[in-house]
Amino acid sequence: MDLLKTPSVQSLLDSDLESVESLQYLDIEELDEVEYALPASDSPTLAEVLSTDEEEQSNKTKETKHEEEPASCSALQVEFLQKVSQQLLQAQDRSSAGAATALSVGTEAKLTVGTAHGHLLSFHEQTLRWVCDSNTDRGAVSCLAYNQDCTRLLAGYARGLICQYESIRGTILRRVTLGGEIWGTLRVTWAGTSGLALDTGGSVWLIKFSRPLGVRSARTSCLFSGARGEVVAMAARDARILALATLSRVIIVAGGRAAGLRLVGPPDTLPVLEWSETDERVLVCGRARMLQWLSLTITGANISLRPIQRVELTASPLWLGWLGGNLAIFDADENLRLWGEDYDKPLDLSHTEPVYASAFFKGHWTDGRVSRAMCTAGVSALGGACVCEGALSLLGRRGIVRVRPRHILERATAFLTSGRYLQALRLLCSIEGTYAKAVANRFIVAISESPEVLSNKQVSDQIVKLCLKYDLSEELWNRLWEECSHEEAFVEALGDAAVRGDLSNAAPSPDCTQALLEKLAEFEPGLVERVIASLPLTSLDPHRASVLTREKGLWRAVGAIAAALGGGGGAMRELSAHVSAACARRAGGRCACAGCALVVAAADALAGRGAAGRALPPHARPSARHDALLALLNDERDGTGGGRSPLRVMVEHDAAAAVRLLEQSARDPPFVGPLGKQNRLRVARALLAFSRELPETEDRVEILEFLTTQLNSGALPTDQEVIIGLRELAAITNCERADRAWFSLLTRTRVQRELLEEQYGAADQRPRVRWRIDAILGKHERALQDFFEISVPSNADIDELFEYLRPLIDNDEDAMKNFEKYLPALVKLRPGAAAGLAGERFADGCAAVLRAVSGDEAVEFGRHLAEAGRLAGDAAAAHLRNLCRRRPDAVRAFLAENVGLVRPEEALAIVREEGPPEAEPQCLEAVGDPGAALDAILRLAAATDDERDAARLAAAGAELCARAAPALPPTAAAELWARLLRGTAAPPAALLLEAAAYLPPEETLRRACAAPRVALALLACAARRRAAWRSAARAGRREVHERLARALAAAARGLAVRGRCVRCGRRLAERAPVRTGHCARAAHAECAGGAEGEGAGAEASCGACGRRAPAETVTLAPRAPRRCEPPPLDFELSLGAPPRPDLEGIV
Repeated sequence: MDLLKTPSVQSLLDSDLESVESLQYLDIEELDEVEYALPASDSPTLAEVLSTDEEEQSNKTKETKHEEEPASCSALQVEFLQKVSQQLLQAQDRSSAGAATALSVGTEAKLTVGTAHGHLLSFHEQTLRWVCDSNTDRGAVSCLAYNQDCTRLLAGYARGLICQYESIRGTILRRVTLGGEIWGTLRVTWAGTSGLALDTGGSVWLIKFSRPLGVRSARTSCLFSGARGEVVAMAARDARILALATLSRVIIVAGGRAAGLRLVGPPDTLPVLEWSETDERVLVCGRARMLQWLSLTITGANISLRPIQRVELTASPLWLGWLGGNLAIFDADENLRLWGEDYDKPLDLSHTEPVYASAFFKGHWTDGRVSRAMCTAGVSALGGACVCEGALSLLGRRGIVRVRPRHILERATAFLTSGRYLQALRLLCSIEGTYAKAVANRFIVAISESPEVLSNKQVSDQIVKLCLKYDLSEELWNRLWEECSHEEAFVEALGDAAVRGDLSNAAPSPDCTQALLEKLAEFEPGLVERVIASLPLTSLDPHRASVLTREKGLWRAVGAIAAALGGGGGAMRELSAHVSAACARRAGGRCACAGCALVVAAADALAGRGAAGRALPPHARPSARHDALLALLNDERDGTGGGRSPLRVMVEHDAAAAVRLLEQSARDPPFVGPLGKQNRLRVARALLAFSRELPETEDRVEILEFLTTQLNSGALPTDQEVIIGLRELAAITNCERADRAWFSLLTRTRVQRELLEEQYGAADQRPRVRWRIDAILGKHERALQDFFEISVPSNADIDELFEYLRPLIDNDEDAMKNFEKYLPALVKLRPGAAAGLAGERFADGCAAVLRAVSGDEAVEFGRHLAEAGRLAGDAAAAHLRNLCRRRPDAVRAFLAENVGLVRPEEALAIVREEGPPEAEPQCLEAVGDPGAALDAILRLAAATDDERDAARLAAAGAELCARAAPALPPTAAAELWARLLRGTAAPPAALLLEAAAYLPPEETLRRACAAPRVALALLACAARRRAAWRSAARAGRREVHERLARALAAAARGLAVRGRCVRCGRRLAERAPVRTGHCARAAHAECAGGAEGEGAGAEASCGACGRRAPAETVTLAPRAPRRCEPPPLDFELSLGAPPRPDLEGIV
């Protein structure tokens, strides 16, 4: 053929059905060359061929460079459907089919496009198969949808028509109109064998297709009315469950019931919906940069919809779908993104100019009455986006593009080429196959040639996982280890893999393990123990590993090797030989011996765990615990313990850690169960056997407290040998904790007086124990004597003492005498508690105590007495004297708060003797000598150089004068103020204003003029006051007149001028004429003129407010006489009801 052209729409429609049916089977040469011709194609010239070759080579070069760039590593690849796109453009230009508006893609390479002029063009393998333009009068094709097997096609039009087509030949099977021609069709889809349609009124319709008696029919029913909320998006999960979205909420319709959930975000943004491909109970919805997953639960008649997860996006989503098992998002920036790790790597599709649904046809048939919801749905929604067979087909103005996920191996190769090793390794670890293993081999070779890549810990972890996944142990230990063993991150990655148990199925050789241990001991010593415990014994050379760990001081690894060979008992025996008595841990340093490792090994053994804390099988745990207990208590009598048992070694190294281990182990077997108490008793006897030989007091105290607690709680059986041993241990351990443990042993059972007397004699030089025994025996005086023999009593001792004294004082007279004797000593211990006990009972002795005790304790004692209201007389004077000595700053506050508590004369004498001088004026005023108090204040002000102190003292003097002046004679008060003004260099303005009431004005002003700043302040104050009063007067007059003007306006043209003259007081009607003012006041003209005194030409003013009055005069009309109202008359009112008919209507 010379001419090649696409067939016109009319030619296809004019052809008969037989030709249309056989169109896919016809040979292209049998078609009419004129009707079905394509544009002419001339033979290329030599220059065009050469230029084409150059372009192809340049394109190849660009593609190669593109693979090296990060963009080539995208998870998505784009394919442009050139043939279909070219035929669509030709149909638009030559056949007046209009621009493409809708797209639907089916299986077996089927594709149908709808146009703005109502044409349908169906393609198979990018070849045009049939065209339909029989519905051009129904407006644009707004939506298309293939069914599941792609045998039927639904097409919706702008004017509301929905047609069902046979997809192979394009035969119209059914025609359906929803609700007349008012609403257009916004979207159609399939739900099983039925159809779903969304119209531009926001209603959702169900279309059921049937064929009774061979006649095709369709029945429609409204599932959701737009009157309840205009639906703008829908997604069907199956034939029973449908998800709808309005601008405000998400609605689930199932089985005639509905449930909703309110959406978040701006109301003018289009929501999008899509059911999850992996879980049919999950619905994904997005709106305005907010994407959320919703969980749907249907139980009987209940529908539950709740949010699971909510994330924020970088742009508003316009379409959601699933590509290759991943959620795909097309956003407002015309970027396609895959949710997950590749979300930050979008695919830009703006160059295709995507086609959006248009709202023009919605307003065309409704005279422009389109709601906001429908405008949003029509303008923001994609017109052609369809996912089929894992590929997204997107309709654009330049044609159709197909986007599909890139193959993982291709991406991995691209990542490897571009140097992004971590991403490539992650992709390779996520797939399987022979080809993937070959790629992994090539990758390992490339990494071994560049070992610096493994300096990244994440890359090292991934390369180890890759080798283990594809069973590449040979490449791991031969190639990678030989080339990259100097990289610390790679060595740590191998160690981590061993700890996780990843090397159990591909265990390394003993030589490889030994090399790994040597490197780990250099780079990460903490991993050595866990690696040894994780690897099987066949991968380990115990002798070489033990020698290495002992040389490096890795004692926990030594214990792990011993535990792997001989269990937990073997680990304890092995480590006991390497514990040093001169360990630096006792001095607060780091343990360099095997002591800490021994404690850890014993804890694992007693808990029934294996090496490095690995869990043992349940059947092996009881025997492991039993062997651990035997090994723990093994001593020199057996000849196998190295001279000392592991328990003794632990206690001598760190008694506190050993005791904590025993406390934790006491909750589990072998210390729980039928033999639990016997095993605890064995441990207690073993501890007491060597505890007396411990050189450190703290170690003996730890054992003593542990065993005492066990005995008191009933965890240990009552064994006299153990109790006697504990008493003897407490007797040789002199400290507070030991004393308390000893006393708890004495009081754990019923008190025996003979035993207490015996223990009292044994507790020589132990006053803390002796006074408690005396308190129990009732020897109170001796108890107090013993208590005060304690060199440094603790807070607990003092608390116990006062708890003992409080009930004793209330009930025993002899004890009260002893208490008074030891009261000064008690005050030194705790002043507040002593004040609480001595308040009312020893009020007379408090003064002696305050005089006898010196220091802050006496001050605190007096303060507590004052707060309790029990400070008076000599005690108050003694407390004031202590305050003057210890806390002079608090004297003035004490005198001000406790007026009259101390006699003024005595207080003045104390202050003059002890100080401070600042309190003397206060005492002089209390004595009744304000003049002397003022002189003292003036002396203090003259002696200070600080301006703030001088101002403060001047203010204090002013307050003194203000308090004293009203009670003094005027001359004395004036003299007082005059002395204050003379003694103050710069008196404040407030002081002058106070003094003005007692001093002559010239004296006050003379003192003011002596200080320019004070004078200016005084004048400014007076000026402000005068201005304030003037302003207030003006505002008042103005407000009065404004109110009057408003009243006149509200009264409709003014008020009637009646009443009396504002000047003479007589009635206005007596003499005419009358002159009125703006304020509705009036006066006789004579009165107004006479007040002026300057003739008739002078301006008159209101006699009340002073404002100018108009010059015009008026003559008031005589007042009409009042009409007499007749008295009210009485009338009788009778009410009658209308006749009422009965049940038969008869009145």
